[in-house]
This record gives sequence, C-alpha cells and structure tokens, in this order.
Amino acid sequence: MSEMDTTRTITLLRALSLVLGLLAVAGWGAFAYVAASSAEAKQRLNEQVAELKRGQEQLMSERDQAKAEVVTLRASRDQFVADRVDAQAQLTVAREEIMMLQKQLEQLQARVSATGSVRAPAPSSSPARSPARSQRTR
Repeated sequence: MSEMDTTRTITLLRALSLVLGLLAVAGWGAFAYVAASSAEAKQRLNEQVAELKRGQEQLMSERDQAKAEVVTLRASRDQFVADRVDAQAQLTVAREEIMMLQKQLEQLQARVSATGSVRAPAPSSSPARSPARSQRTR
C-alpha cells in the first residue's frame, strides 16, 4: 500500500504543481494586463491634463483681453461723460444768452412801439460770447 500511497501522493503533488503553475501564469498575465492598462490610462490622463492646461491658458488670455477692453471702455465712458457735462454747460450758457437776447429784443420792440424809432443800444458791461469761443478744445 505504500507504493499506492506514494503514487497517489506524486499524482497529487503533480496536480497541485500544475494548478499552482497555471495560477502563477494567470497571475503574471493579469499583472501584465493591468500594467499595460495603467500605462494607457496614465497616457490618456496626461493628454487630458495638457488639454486642460491649454484651455486654462486660453481662458486666462481671454480674461486679460476682456480686462483691457473694460479699462478702454471705462476711459471712453468717462470721456463721454465729461463731453456731456461740457455740452450741458454750453447749452446752459446758450440758453441764458438766448433769454438775454429775447429780453433785449422785447425791450427794443417795446421802445419801437413807444417811440416809433430805435436808438443805438447802450454797450453792455459783459461782452456777448459766441458758442465757438465757449467750446473746449479737444
């Protein structure tokens, strides 16, 4: 019986060795597959990181351009506001001059209707301003 036990043990050991060998080959195969998959995934991630960096740089460039445009637009707006204030001041002066001239016209018309003739007007203390002189040079 000892020979039968020995043959049986040898067969069992061979089967065990075969199973362990197959498991080792399968393990190394799985390791190689995972390593290759990991390298591919790492490559894809590196490409995505590079693409995201390019996108970030483009967005930062666009942001800087937008900031520069905002500065330009603010300067233009400030110039337009200053021009508007000047125009309003000129308009106010022109309206005052129109009112003064209308008063003088009414006075002259009143004199004409009262006397029938017109005398030369007395020189005023402040010279009349023309709109061309009151405009600011730009």
